[in-house]
Amino acid sequence: MGVLSSNLKPSFLGLLKILNNMNWFIVFFSLINISVCIYEDQIGKFDWRQTYVGRIKFAQFDTFSTAKKIIVATEENVLAALNLKTGQVVWRHVFESASSGNIQLLHVGEKVTTVTGSNPYLVRGWDSNTGVLIWEWSLTVQNDLVEYSQWWVQNNMLVHVLPVFGSHVEVTMYNLVTGTNRGATSKLSAVWTNEKCVFAAPYYTCISGPTESQLLLSVDVTSNAVQILNKPLTDFVKNNQIANELRALDGNNVLPGFIIGNDKVVFIKDNHFELSKVHLSDKSASATIVDGANGHILVQTWTDEVKGLALSAHSITTGKEIQDIYCSETVNIPEPKLLAVMCTHSREQSACRILTNAADDALHLMQQGGRALWVREEALARARAVRFVELPVSEHDAALESEFGSHEAAKVYSSVWSAFSRRLITQYQQLQNLIKSFRGESAEQNSSSSLVRDYFNLHRIIVIVTECGKIFGMDNLSGALVWARHEARLEGGAAQLLARRSARTPPHRALLSVVGRQRGTGFGYIISLNPITGDLVDEGRLVLDKRLLQCMLLHTADAEKLHALILLDEEENVLVLPHTAASLVQDVYMFVADRETAKFQGYAIKYDGQRAVALRTWAMAAGGAGGARVVALATAAPEHVRSPGRALLDRSVLYKHSNPNLALVLLERTDPAHREEVLVLALDVVSGAVQAAAQHKRARALPLAAFADNCFVYAYRNEKHRRLELATMELYEGKERWLEPGAPFSSLLTEQDPIVDRQAFILPAVPVALAFTITERSLTDRHVLLALSAGGVLQLPWAWLEARRDDGPPAPAPELPLPPERRLNYNRTLARVRALAAAPAGLESTSLVLVTGLDLFYTRVAPSKTFDLLKDDFDYYLITIVLGALIAATYSTKYFASRKMLKMAWK
Repeated sequence: MGVLSSNLKPSFLGLLKILNNMNWFIVFFSLINISVCIYEDQIGKFDWRQTYVGRIKFAQFDTFSTAKKIIVATEENVLAALNLKTGQVVWRHVFESASSGNIQLLHVGEKVTTVTGSNPYLVRGWDSNTGVLIWEWSLTVQNDLVEYSQWWVQNNMLVHVLPVFGSHVEVTMYNLVTGTNRGATSKLSAVWTNEKCVFAAPYYTCISGPTESQLLLSVDVTSNAVQILNKPLTDFVKNNQIANELRALDGNNVLPGFIIGNDKVVFIKDNHFELSKVHLSDKSASATIVDGANGHILVQTWTDEVKGLALSAHSITTGKEIQDIYCSETVNIPEPKLLAVMCTHSREQSACRILTNAADDALHLMQQGGRALWVREEALARARAVRFVELPVSEHDAALESEFGSHEAAKVYSSVWSAFSRRLITQYQQLQNLIKSFRGESAEQNSSSSLVRDYFNLHRIIVIVTECGKIFGMDNLSGALVWARHEARLEGGAAQLLARRSARTPPHRALLSVVGRQRGTGFGYIISLNPITGDLVDEGRLVLDKRLLQCMLLHTADAEKLHALILLDEEENVLVLPHTAASLVQDVYMFVADRETAKFQGYAIKYDGQRAVALRTWAMAAGGAGGARVVALATAAPEHVRSPGRALLDRSVLYKHSNPNLALVLLERTDPAHREEVLVLALDVVSGAVQAAAQHKRARALPLAAFADNCFVYAYRNEKHRRLELATMELYEGKERWLEPGAPFSSLLTEQDPIVDRQAFILPAVPVALAFTITERSLTDRHVLLALSAGGVLQLPWAWLEARRDDGPPAPAPELPLPPERRLNYNRTLARVRALAAAPAGLESTSLVLVTGLDLFYTRVAPSKTFDLLKDDFDYYLITIVLGALIAATYSTKYFASRKMLKMAWK
């Protein structure tokens, strides 16, 4: 025994020595956190992202690099490179959204040069292949008329032209790379300059003089010897057609030129004005001068009432039409504008690629025959209203519903035999579909093209209204556009989407109304359409002769399952659409809020026997005597409240105050003692009573607020501590319910004040959008969706934010944690997020989310995990084998047990 111990002792001591030496190694690995991530095959499985750049402001073909691209600068202050073949974004830079990011110049040479800002300016150089910044320098102009500045690049010099109207033109040249000034600023005497002048590099051109003897004057601002070109305007237009307005040519012209009046094209060649022999075919035509096979040609495009897009090209010297450049196909491009034209020539033939912008913000790249190579719907970068719309059931399911529906069945199947025969036919059709599915020949493929409702109602149509008035129908599973229509008269910035009839009511069609303002007049403008196909239905387009104050849907449907549209105009008159539903208007309340004065008014809409009338029931000036403005206003989305309260530690129940008529109002007003302050109101819009309030001194409100059930959340900037804070409120009735279970809630009968719990958190990021998740029956946990300026969208449990903490988790930390595993878009950064839209799915565990902004991002979230859905990696084969083995074991055990009992009986 002693010999064995002596042999083991050296080995044991050596093991301890090794473990001691490994202590540092163990400590090192203990500091490494376990990675939280998703698998590579899960990227894009339940989500997608679409990248946009906005309406194009400048565009040039990149002919210097080997990979052909289009460099664009947009009105959204974005610089990007687009693939010439597909139109996809190669690289993109998003500048500041304020005037400091406004792009003044885009020049494409061996390097891409941009001038951004508004005094001071930033001059940057970019690599066209990768978008990497190469150089940058700033420039400040000492003049008050910088908004009239003109820029362009010539011989590696940046030229800045600043006119002083009625006096002179200041010209300054800078080294493009270093920013050094070549010399003092040159001041060219030009007393004839005015605000209607145009700049066609390098000529600055104006019309000046009395009406009867107007002159066309121009000066080359880069010439060493100042020479002013002048010619009587009557040399270009007749006396009875004098036009004192100039319009610059579009695109990147190879010759300096401009348009006089509506159709005369004048270009400058060898320091002389020359009138082109080609006139514009339409006064709204967009024209540019490019190089042709036999000289310069004028390419123009306009909208033809019959053919749609019209395209033509002529030689500017001979006026001969170029037969190779035309548009043979019917293309609908409203108000086309030429951005860039690139032509290649071979054997006196021209092959051109034409980049055009449109009034609907769509970017088209076409060939000279009118065939579109690709189209980018840049209007989606300015989405203003979003609505998830349910899809209709398939024809087979609709037949089943009509067969088993009591009303439809009574009409169609009047006898037992007819119903029995119909049942046999239906079963036969189901058997055929089953056989086809086994063969892979299913009549209804599970693709995005088959617009039918799936079993879990996850497949939807997303209707999006954009700022330019274009309306889209988008498939939520793939992001593909199903339909699109441009409403030029619709001002999309203030539009609302109201679903008046669902697709769940066959044979009636789904109906969606877009309520907005008419562009220019501000009058009410209503568009009623089928959200599945985009076709106009019922009222179609309806233009009112008054401005609208408020709109809403009637809570009860008529015999055709249609919810009426109730409109309140500026004269407090009520319009009900359709008119036959006016008699259904009973106990309807609405409110109107003035954002600039923070004045609120409540109305009761009633039917007096002839028509619906509005009676003012209450009014309130929320800002007090000093006045205020409404920064944000949030109302609750229609949802089912399944949990009337929360259980406490003493096994009692604290009942929620779930008032569906509440609105969360964020006001900002000026206080003499504390400067700005934020006033938060939970306002009952039916009775006008304030259910809860909060006040934040020395704070600025952010336009972020959300409301669901009894929960409120909003954001503000604390000026005292110079930080952002996220505040929450919760309303409770107490441990005794105010109403009996199942009793309908009425704001007019409620006299008690709820218990208000408040809490605020430090937010270590800049929020830009806020929303609650929504599920079908509100059984799952409630989460807050928070979009940040850094490009992430976070999903935060309400348990982290709830105000009441005496019976739940411990008191929260002052700073709200933002863990990266809560990020919905993982590594897909979203630029300039504007809004979050959530909708319930057929699965109680799932909520559908769409993020809008410069990018579109769609995903689905499960706040309480997918408790009602099997996982994707569920092993069906293993569970089948286990079940089969259990069944076999059960019968085998039963067989052997019966034999054993039989043998025991014979003994």
